[in-house]
Amino acid sequence: MLLWKEMLMEMRNGTAVQEFTLEGFPGAQHLGKILFLVHLLAYLAPIAGNTLIVTITCADSRLQTTVYFFLSMFSFFECCFTSTVIPELLVILLSGKQTISFASCLTQAFVLVFLGAAGFLLIAVLSLDQYLAIYKLLYYTTIMTLSTCCLLVTTCCALGFTVMSGLVVKVSQLSFCGPQVIPYFFCDLGPLIHLSSSDTKLEMYAFILALWVLLTSLIITIIA
Repeated sequence: MLLWKEMLMEMRNGTAVQEFTLEGFPGAQHLGKILFLVHLLAYLAPIAGNTLIVTITCADSRLQTTVYFFLSMFSFFECCFTSTVIPELLVILLSGKQTISFASCLTQAFVLVFLGAAGFLLIAVLSLDQYLAIYKLLYYTTIMTLSTCCLLVTTCCALGFTVMSGLVVKVSQLSFCGPQVIPYFFCDLGPLIHLSSSDTKLEMYAFILALWVLLTSLIITIIA
């Protein structure tokens, strides 16, 4: 938390823009309440499903195994990821307020990329868990203890935080001038970098980081 506060202080020195405008659905403002209800239901359905998975896994002792532990953590990440984006969209659709402060926008973008990276790495961990369960059955219970599972999940979160926080710090130091419109209903690092008036190669840097996370997860999953 202290690190994030320092990052927010730094970005005050690197930008003249205090807020952004989320364009949302520019051609469907008159359908705001209908879209609100549709997206509210679409939001509550996965939240309820993932919450049910986590609850049942914690309540039923028969499901307290490594594979269900990882599945429940993935469901938790999914809930957090969805809750980062959809509530802001619901506010836009219901109230019509499309502005978001620079600090809130950067925070939302960071949480998105952090949870996305951690989720992809967790998929790789799930693949390794299944590999050990099938091909190393005799050693499986010895290797995949509760402490090992917690360590793997913590490692996924730590890697996602470390890799993406450096990119967010760089974005926070960019220069923004004048009114800025993000052509989405949420904040992402790509549009923020694109809107910057600074001479930067961050788009390529962000692409390389995203590619590294995706390929790492994909290669481990394929090998497993």
